Amino acid sequence: MKEERGREWRNAVYIVIGLVVAAAAYRMFLIPNRVVLGGFTGVGQLVNRFTGLSVGTVNLLLNVPLFLVSMRSMGVRFGVRSLLAMTGLSLLIDWLPLEPLTDDMLLSAIYGGVFTGIGFGLILRGSATTGGTDMLASLMHRVVPVVKVSFAIFCFDGLVIAASALIFEPQAAMYGLISAFISNVLVDAVLEGPNAANAYFIISDHAEDIARRIMDELDRGVTALNAMGMYRRTDKQVLLCVVNRFQTMQLRRLVFAVDPKAFVFSTRSHEVLGEGFTPMKQ
Repeated sequence: MKEERGREWRNAVYIVIGLVVAAAAYRMFLIPNRVVLGGFTGVGQLVNRFTGLSVGTVNLLLNVPLFLVSMRSMGVRFGVRSLLAMTGLSLLIDWLPLEPLTDDMLLSAIYGGVFTGIGFGLILRGSATTGGTDMLASLMHRVVPVVKVSFAIFCFDGLVIAASALIFEPQAAMYGLISAFISNVLVDAVLEGPNAANAYFIISDHAEDIARRIMDELDRGVTALNAMGMYRRTDKQVLLCVVNRFQTMQLRRLVFAVDPKAFVFSTRSHEVLGEGFTPMKQ
């Protein structure tokens, strides 16, 4: 129970900080300079241009029906956290007492992307979402399974950014694309955190020698997987070892020092939990 309360408090801190950072991006950079990232906040910027209705209010009005439809499938805790996060973001976008920092569209696109990426990444780390086109795309996928979520998000956000070229000016859409790219990169970086690593698969006739040196010199665990070389039908061992980015070159040098004919390939591991990396919090 104590650990569960601690986890909820940690989620709450992530969400609150994320909301303030994301809302600050809209208040200081994106809205004053008409840089549109897409999503329902982007729709709000376009609607505001014609009606004067605030961006946060439009975001709230568009999201509420989606939350009502999706709440059951989201689960109670995630749904409540997300509903509060969406409402908080809408209110902060309209009422956070911050003034624009620059009228340079390029700077606004860059810093708006950085701030929104960090902000939305923290909200997701807090096990919540602010709704928007992600939720709309998920609903569409449920109704029409052939439409992939990623494709639907791309279409929705692309249409919003394209509309900004017509409603504001073509440059607005160009800067919006820059900002959206930066934002997505930063969201991934925040979600992955410092835990990203490389998983190496090593095929060699000297597997035991390589494994021993990895364990002794790099202090990393190694797992041997039984395999068969299909060309000659010979039994082999494939070594699996996960190392952080600072040890990748050491591992390569070590492997080929033992066996210059070794076959090595790696895959990017976006999150590594367990001994030697980040322990999983219950």
